Amino acid sequence: MQNHFTSRPASRVLALLAICTSPVALAQTEDGLSLTASYSLQRDDNLFRLPDGVDPQAVLGRPSGAETIDISSVGLRYGKTLSLQRIELGVSLVDYRYRTYSRLDLLATNYDVTWRWALTPRLRGTLVAERDESVNSFNDTSVLTRGNQRVRRYQGFDALYELDGLWRLVGGVQSTRNQNEQPLIGEDSYTSRSADLGLRFEARSGSTVTARLRSGSGNTFNGAALPTTLRDEDYNQREQVLDVRWLLSEKTTADLNLVRFDRTHARLAIRDYSGTNTALSLRWAATAKTLWTVQWASDLSSYQTTNASYARTERLTASYLWQVAARTSLQASVSESSRRYQGSPPGQLPDPQRDTTRDASLGLRWNATRNMALNASLQHTQRTSNRPGISFSSTQAVVGVSLLTNP
Repeated sequence: MQNHFTSRPASRVLALLAICTSPVALAQTEDGLSLTASYSLQRDDNLFRLPDGVDPQAVLGRPSGAETIDISSVGLRYGKTLSLQRIELGVSLVDYRYRTYSRLDLLATNYDVTWRWALTPRLRGTLVAERDESVNSFNDTSVLTRGNQRVRRYQGFDALYELDGLWRLVGGVQSTRNQNEQPLIGEDSYTSRSADLGLRFEARSGSTVTARLRSGSGNTFNGAALPTTLRDEDYNQREQVLDVRWLLSEKTTADLNLVRFDRTHARLAIRDYSGTNTALSLRWAATAKTLWTVQWASDLSSYQTTNASYARTERLTASYLWQVAARTSLQASVSESSRRYQGSPPGQLPDPQRDTTRDASLGLRWNATRNMALNASLQHTQRTSNRPGISFSSTQAVVGVSLLTNP
């Protein structure tokens, strides 16, 4: 389970697919109404992430765990600026059709509503409501015979007041509900509510430093079965957050996010934990047509099982974007993440499991016309673990077309 106040979990494949084909990603924020449509064909040679050496016939009743998925979407977006106010509305339908395992078929309904409000030029903010429905990866599912839907709802309000030319007072409230159709190993469905208040310094160079205090609470539900003596669904969390964006040069930007937090549980103190989450990124626009990005993150997150209360995940990612021609772009990325499990409850043996996941992806996009784009991507994922039955490898290939009518 992720840190509910600071992270939005997502599958790398679905994220790449969304960038390439989703109506929300393609639509612009210009005034007027935009219509989008897309279709993509995805081939996955190990949909259910079966461990290496497992016979699909014995587990699935079929000779192969491969699957072909047809993904179609339509969407509408509307934007309008009225004086200091800006309204942006978006809605989309995404249809997932599995050619072999039709029980996983899903018609997803998504929307996002944003009001960029301003009472004066110095006092402004945003009011947001979002619903995102998608298909989870089977990386950590425990039941292969059920659907694997995820629905995320988010509502947020934030405000910024310019104290003077350099200093800003910032604050906000947020509410998130993340619901999985079936329990994921170590990740429950959850709701969270939080509020924050802070101060931001904006240098004339464009660099910024923001410090916040955040306090919130939440609860988990629909989790894997655990004895009541080992499970506590309600929690409170306090955070000190530091965000730094440093413009090193015209071509280079560095970002730092530090979150020091303390999570407590209402009934079982054995599930309490605290620590620091860190994220660093460096972006370098080497030329007008290339962008290099390196990211490193170390994340401590809730992971309630019989032998662990939380997990430490470290991830290193490098990506490259090349504008090959006026209408053609190429993107490549590699990443490695490692996870270890900590905080065993009293009387339980520590969890010795160690997982390492490696991803490599390559994507190509061609804007054939102003209103049509073609894309293709290839991704390989491999996980190794010292726990038997967890290691797997999979390869996914996607081709798609996207259409957009401008306002």
